[in-house]
Amino acid sequence: MSLGIDDKLEQIITDLELIKKSLKIVPDKESTITDFDSNINSYEEFAKDELNLEQITVNNHKSTINGFLNHSHGIINEQTVKAYLDSNESVSWKSNQVKALRRYIRDYLKLGNWINQFTFAKTKTKLKKETPSNEQLAQFCSLLPYQIQMVFLVMLPSGLRIGEVLSLKLSNFDPDTNMMDASDIHKGKTKSSWISFITKQASEYLEGYFEQEIDYESEDNPKMFSVSARSVQQAFKEASENMGISINPHLLRTVFAERCREAKIDDDYINAFCGRTPQGMLARNYTDYSPSALRKQYDKVEPFLTLPFSES
Repeated sequence: MSLGIDDKLEQIITDLELIKKSLKIVPDKESTITDFDSNINSYEEFAKDELNLEQITVNNHKSTINGFLNHSHGIINEQTVKAYLDSNESVSWKSNQVKALRRYIRDYLKLGNWINQFTFAKTKTKLKKETPSNEQLAQFCSLLPYQIQMVFLVMLPSGLRIGEVLSLKLSNFDPDTNMMDASDIHKGKTKSSWISFITKQASEYLEGYFEQEIDYESEDNPKMFSVSARSVQQAFKEASENMGISINPHLLRTVFAERCREAKIDDDYINAFCGRTPQGMLARNYTDYSPSALRKQYDKVEPFLTLPFSES
């Protein structure tokens, strides 16, 4: 028996609903939030349990959502999102806000896909600033407190991150080869670390520092440095103001990479030194990235990383 018109329409509607469900098409909706704190806390649980986001990302999202809800007085629609994004001219800021608002409005509140229309082009890559000369780096280092000078002298010639350097223990350093083994510091998906080296010059300064500052009796394997990242950042800021040139810990990684390129080292090895190569790839290609193989590469760049300290 053939279907009547009403039955056919009902079947079409049912099919459309199934298609919409399959394609995750959600009708565009608006909403109004009154209890901001409760709503944001509920989103935090959703983001961690359902979206599997890391806490640092969730915290950034919560900050964005709180800013948006306060700006919009809890009213969520296309107009209030546009008004919020128009409140700041920075394209990078807008892009970061939209990423969080998509998760919140589309995925958590399920108000539809209208939030996807808000997109912002990436800002053009800024022209690279000229990195400081070795003479400037030597002068800058001399302005730092003693222990932070030693942190500087490990960061600059190794390419390691500030957090990695401050996590190093004495057992991570091999004075015979001047190798810094940071391979056990990062085990996450987004960051990795491997091995690098410091110059003979830096090693000699470090030897004197160990003799003066490390209490070998209180701990079997003490950390190399006891200062915090914040203290290092503040000391760099003060030295920068004193010199009239801006140098921060991250810039030292840029300097290291640039010196490696001057020494004609391949990018693959530079990335390995700087911890930008996945651990799996390092393990699979251990022969290429072994300490002896990397030491041969480092020999090329060591002269470019030796600083002209005055003898006085």
